[in-house]
Amino acid sequence: MSRTKMFAVSAVTGVAILGATPAFATNIDRARTGVSAWSHGANGQIAVADTKGDSHEVYANYDRKYNKNLELRNSSGNGTTAYSANDTGNPVQDIQACVAINFQPDDCTVWWSDR
Repeated sequence: MSRTKMFAVSAVTGVAILGATPAFATNIDRARTGVSAWSHGANGQIAVADTKGDSHEVYANYDRKYNKNLELRNSSGNGTTAYSANDTGNPVQDIQACVAINFQPDDCTVWWSDR
């Protein structure tokens, strides 16, 4: 097969593969002292980790493509991570990581959006 034909076949195959694969999602990360929240890969799942031994509960506010105003809490303490259900058909689009502070406004990151 000539180089020109091989290039043409490769180009057509590459375009066909790209057209058949879903769009690549963006990794979403939010963190501040005491809390880290993320959603990676296909963004089907969110995780929130307590990263400081300060007796404060941590949580993440998040939106999915079809569901808004969701919250995932982690009250298990320092060094633990809580995970949401994995739903790649309804990907996570926005995340905000927060530390719950008693009798004061909660300490939250700015929202991160993949829209």
